[in-house]
Amino acid sequence: MALVSLDQLAPWLDAQGLAPGAPLSVDEIAGGGSNAMFRVTRGDATWVLRRPRRVAIEKADEGMRREFRILRALEGTPVPHAAPVALCDDHDVLGCTFYLMGVVDGVDPFPAPPALDDDAGRAALAFALVDALAQLHDVDWRAAGLADLGRPDGFHERQVSRWSSQLATYRNRELPGIDDVMVWLDAHRPSAFTPSIMHADYHMRNVMVAADPPARVLAIVDWETTTIGDPLLDVAGFCEAWCGAASEDAGWPARAALVERYRAARGLPEIPDLRYHEVLYNFRLTVLLEGVYQRSLRDPDAPVQQMLGDRALVNLASAVELSR
Repeated sequence: MALVSLDQLAPWLDAQGLAPGAPLSVDEIAGGGSNAMFRVTRGDATWVLRRPRRVAIEKADEGMRREFRILRALEGTPVPHAAPVALCDDHDVLGCTFYLMGVVDGVDPFPAPPALDDDAGRAALAFALVDALAQLHDVDWRAAGLADLGRPDGFHERQVSRWSSQLATYRNRELPGIDDVMVWLDAHRPSAFTPSIMHADYHMRNVMVAADPPARVLAIVDWETTTIGDPLLDVAGFCEAWCGAASEDAGWPARAALVERYRAARGLPEIPDLRYHEVLYNFRLTVLLEGVYQRSLRDPDAPVQQMLGDRALVNLASAVELSR
C-alpha cells in the first residue's frame, strides 16, 4: 500500500482550500530515514508533504505535530525555515499525522555548490550555517509560544535515561562500550547552562542553502527532535559533523574558527570546553542512527539503511574515545 493515496489526499486538500479540484500528482523525495517526504503538485501549486514511514519511530505522530508547531512558531523570526501550510491529524486520510510545507528552492551545502566552490565561498558557506544556528538559539522561545516544548530544568540529568530507554526498544546487536559512555556522561554533567531552542540534529544534511552567492541558508529542516535544551549540544554536534566531512586544507574553516564564529554571532563572552557535549552528541546520534537502521530491517517500503547502521558504530567509537 502506498504511503500517500491520491484518492484520500485529494478530498483533504479540497477541504483545506488548497487548489480544490485541480489535477493532483505526488512524487517521493529521496532521503529521510525516520520520515518520508513527497512533492505534491496540484495545478500551479506545489508543496512538500512530510509523514512518518510505515515502520515509524516512537511517538511519530507527536513528532509531526511538533515539527509543524515549530515551523509556525518561527514565522516572523530571522530563522530560515520552510513555510508551514497545513497539518492533518485525521488518520482516515493517510493513516498517520502528516503536514504540508512550502517548497524551498535550495541545495545541500556539502559539497559546496559550484558558484561557492573556492576557499572564500566555502568559508562563507560554513559561517552561514553557524550564523543560522545562532539565529535559532537567539529566538525568545517563551515569546514564540514554545515554553512547554521541552523541560530545560534537569535536561542533562535526563539524557542518559531518555536515550537508553529509547535504545532498549530496538537494541538488537552488540554496541561495544555504550554502557561505559553512559556512566561517563552521568559523571560529567555541566552544572548549569542557558536554555534555548535546540534543533538537536543540526548538520549539513539538515539545511538547504542558496546555490549562488552570497552564501546563505534558505531553510533549516528536520525538526523532529527539536526541544528546549542546551544550545552547546547543537554547536558540538555541528562542528563534529562538519569537520568530520570537510577537509580543513580544502578551504573549510577549522573547528576553532566555527566555535569562535558562533561565540561572536551570539555575543557570548566565551565558549566552555565542549568535551562533554561532544560525547553526548555522539551517544545520542548512535541511538538515533541505530533506531533508523533497526527499523529499516523491518520496513518493506524502505531499503535497509546499512550505511546508517555502520555510521552508528562510528559515532559510538567516537563517544568511547572522547570519554576515556
